[in-house]
Amino acid sequence: MSTATEPPRTAAPAPLRPVVLRAAADAVPVVAAYVPFGLTLGATLAASGSSPLVAWSSSPLLFGGAAQLLAVQLLGAGADVAVVVLGALVVNSRMLLYSASLAQHATGWSRRARWAGAYLLADPVYALAIGRFTKPDGGGDARVRLTYYMSVGLTLWTAWMAITAAGVLLAGVLPAGLRLDVAAPLTFVLLVLPMLTSRPAWAAAATGGAVAVAASGLPLGLGLLVGSAAGIAAGALVGRRHG
Repeated sequence: MSTATEPPRTAAPAPLRPVVLRAAADAVPVVAAYVPFGLTLGATLAASGSSPLVAWSSSPLLFGGAAQLLAVQLLGAGADVAVVVLGALVVNSRMLLYSASLAQHATGWSRRARWAGAYLLADPVYALAIGRFTKPDGGGDARVRLTYYMSVGLTLWTAWMAITAAGVLLAGVLPAGLRLDVAAPLTFVLLVLPMLTSRPAWAAAATGGAVAVAASGLPLGLGLLVGSAAGIAAGALVGRRHG
C-alpha cells in the first residue's frame, strides 16, 4: 500500500465568460450615451474637407472625444498643427491621474497588457473599471481584472469607432442643426446618469449640464469647463446642506 501523499489540489481558475458578459453589459449605457456626440463629431469631421477615411482616422489615433472635439475646433479656427497636438495632450493629461489610480489594480498584468490598457484608457473606461476594482472583492484576481478592463475598453472602442464612422458617412443626411457644442455636454450628462445616487450628485449633474448648454457658445469648448465648475459648486453646496 502506497504511503505517498497526494499533491495539494489547486483551485480551478475562474471562468472568464461571465466577466466578459458583465463588462459588455456595464458598457451598454455608455455606448447609448456616445451616440449624439459621436454622430455629431463624425459629421463635423466630414465637413472639414478631408477625405472620409482621413477625417475618421482621428478616432483610432486619439480615442478621446474631448481631445477630438478640441482638435476639430482648433483646426477649424486655423490653428497650427503643433498647437492642435499640444492642446490634445493638455486635455488628455488627466489620463496620467487615471493611470496612477489604476496602477495598484494592474499588478500582475504583463507589460504588453499594460500598454494595451493605456491605449484603451478613456473617461468611461476608467469609471467602470475603478468602480469594479474598488468593490470588496477587489474585482477578482489579476486575470479577472484584466479581462474586465479589456472587455470594457474594447467594447467602448469598437462602439466609438462605429459611431464616429457613421457620423462621417451620414453627414449629408443628418439634421443640419446638429452642433458639437450642444451634443458634447448632452453626452457627458448621459454618461454620468448611472452614477447619480445622491442629492449632491443630482445637483451637480443638473447644474453642470444646464450651464454647459447655456455656455455652449463660448470658444474652444470653454462651455464644458464653465459647466463643470458650476456643477462642482452646486454639488458641494447641496452636500453641505444635507451633510
